[in-house]
Amino acid sequence: MKQNELSDEVYKKRFKQKGEDIRGPFFRDQTAIIHSLPFRRLKRKTQVFFAPDNDHICTRIEHAFHVFTNSTTISKGLINAGWKIDIEMVQAIALGHDIGHAPFGHAGEEVLNEIVEKETNNRNSFHHEINSLRVVDYIAERGDGLKLTFGVRDGIVSHCGEELENKQFIEPVWEVKKLEEIDKLDKHPASYEGCIVRVADKISSLGRDVEDAIELKIVNADEIPDDALNYLGITPSEAGGQYNRALLNNIIYDIIDTTDSTENVGVSDEGFEFIKKINGFSKSNIYEAEKIKNYTYYVEVIIRNLYESLSDLIDKHDFNIDSYNNSFIRSYREFGNYLSAYKEFYMNLGTEKPQILVDFISGMSDNYAIRFSKDISIPKNVFK
Repeated sequence: MKQNELSDEVYKKRFKQKGEDIRGPFFRDQTAIIHSLPFRRLKRKTQVFFAPDNDHICTRIEHAFHVFTNSTTISKGLINAGWKIDIEMVQAIALGHDIGHAPFGHAGEEVLNEIVEKETNNRNSFHHEINSLRVVDYIAERGDGLKLTFGVRDGIVSHCGEELENKQFIEPVWEVKKLEEIDKLDKHPASYEGCIVRVADKISSLGRDVEDAIELKIVNADEIPDDALNYLGITPSEAGGQYNRALLNNIIYDIIDTTDSTENVGVSDEGFEFIKKINGFSKSNIYEAEKIKNYTYYVEVIIRNLYESLSDLIDKHDFNIDSYNNSFIRSYREFGNYLSAYKEFYMNLGTEKPQILVDFISGMSDNYAIRFSKDISIPKNVFK
């Protein structure tokens, strides 16, 4: 029977002490994540396409649920094959893996990273994987965090699924890391559960991104490579509604069979070639499409406007909350409310300004970031 090499006690140890109850440690982590405010805001955060008027386009919260279901299916397949996998731990990692993502998807993440690197002279950077751990450890619950288990926290901070396009397998590293000190995306999960989520994260976006791109008329179904469609067993006319389903049906069973036979979490040679091909197609035809590039222009304008205006504001008022409360701009008053809630947390740790601002901005939904930017930039009709 294939199983983790670290003990159950290691995986179940909480970042901060918290009594257990009838739910068990990992299901309790799931409920803590779902009930948290950062998780709720994922429903208005971009996955790839900013489309607030189209209810059928994937958002960040829906992506989390896709990773949840796909990683659960892989886990069930491996359990049936004799592996010892904790499904509740897998599901908790999947739910929380993107909880610290920036607004506006990867475009927002790139802008925040550029800002942080410049402001800190490259001492720090912004990656949503590391920020997701910061959210569950500290930012949620006004600096108290969600008190999650090591296994779930490790899976969240080590979930970088994008690497799958260059690496066919992902192996656990049996190491009890000091997770809160991780500052680079070079760590493998310390569990099979974490590896499963890492693979599921990648395949969960591959198919859905293509379907959404077809829906938004960014690509036509007949542009999808023929050999990719042949691998999936569908025609171009079926791709709009069947592409994601066919992809997952093929790839998930491939992952289960390949992982069980090789004892490493990954895909077969054929599946790996398909992933590389469809990722290349998506990169050139979707992620670098003119509509997406135009969208990223506005993302940069909004986020830089937020950061620069809030930077000036905090330089002026620091933690003098009354000064924010007296502002005639609603959004500045809301920022003051945020600082008031986190004042003790930030002052006890001596947190620097760039981190405070990134905490605030990265936690915004797309809609809130747009509203905030308008509120601080466009004057109201004061004279009537």
